[in-house]
Amino acid sequence: MRKAIATTAFAIVGTLGLIACGTSGAPGADGEGLPSQIVWSTYGTGTSTYADAAAVANAITTNQGTRIRIITSDTAIGRLTPVRNGQAQMSRTGDDYIYAFEGDHDFATKEWGPQDVRVVWPAPLDTGLLVRDDSGIQNVEDLRGKRFPRTTANPSVNNKLEAYLAYGGLTWDDVQVVEMGYGEQPDALKAGKIDVLFHAVYGAALYELESAFPVRWLSIDDDSVAKVEAIEDTAPSVEIGVFDEAPGQEKGETAVGLRYAVPVVAWAEADQTLVYETVKAIHGNFDSYKDATANTPAWSLENIQTEPRQVPFHPGLVRFLEENDAWSAEAEARNNQLIKRGEALRAGWNGFIEDAGDGNVGKAWTAWKDKNVPAE
Repeated sequence: MRKAIATTAFAIVGTLGLIACGTSGAPGADGEGLPSQIVWSTYGTGTSTYADAAAVANAITTNQGTRIRIITSDTAIGRLTPVRNGQAQMSRTGDDYIYAFEGDHDFATKEWGPQDVRVVWPAPLDTGLLVRDDSGIQNVEDLRGKRFPRTTANPSVNNKLEAYLAYGGLTWDDVQVVEMGYGEQPDALKAGKIDVLFHAVYGAALYELESAFPVRWLSIDDDSVAKVEAIEDTAPSVEIGVFDEAPGQEKGETAVGLRYAVPVVAWAEADQTLVYETVKAIHGNFDSYKDATANTPAWSLENIQTEPRQVPFHPGLVRFLEENDAWSAEAEARNNQLIKRGEALRAGWNGFIEDAGDGNVGKAWTAWKDKNVPAE
């Protein structure tokens, strides 16, 4: 069933993109409590992340009249810059939101530093490592010496890739690193430029690959303490989860990969009413888009994360969760902890960056945080 849904989603993704960009819908009919147009940013077309966002946007446009324009980028900075600059209200992105909140990786620069990012709708995503069935690669350990992707300007994806390597007892030094954009991986695997790719498991481009040649997932089903800790220590935002009905899987077949939130996010200053009404629209239109892609069922209230982990929730989301009995005292306490952490990070950054030299700012910032703002 999921295969059919995802294949259909790929066929109509162009149509969804046009609707989401405001060339269709109900002209002049504003959604209740929403403006006539909203702008989101996300990953490039052809990714499941884009297809999900486009499906949700299409449902809101069709049912409420609010047009949602989607702009895309393959890089972390490219997805969050429009939100920071006010060109977009929200973004659906990977762990980039965590790195922006912390001022890590691509955001450890004088132009960025820690940002007051907040979570708007934390829908989860299943991801995995895919190989050709005839590759001879049976498990993650077999990737030693193989051509392994490292995505350009995408620290979120690279963190997951590093976690998979850690699971197999490997590091970047044990593989042949091939630099490329996240969206370039399927074509690169098809062309023989890489031996494995990392992707959301229901990505439309993967169903195209499956139609070209047999593919197989590298399941991380060894739950020994050392392997689980290797993943958790490398990528604290992820969980280990089971998925099925993905490309290359027969009916009833399962594999184990990494699951983590790929949320819609905004800056804290985003209008609370706008965020609240957007969250209501995402929830209220669920029946209209739940079968649009293989992953849109994960957007339900029952499936999203309802307690903050590394970035605080926006007040508009908190209000919605409270009204739906999905907010707890523990979640409130954790949210307040994270808000205070963000305040400390941003206050500390100002003095830190004034004294920072020309060396590795990211490494120096990590050391400063460890000393002055230890993790909760």
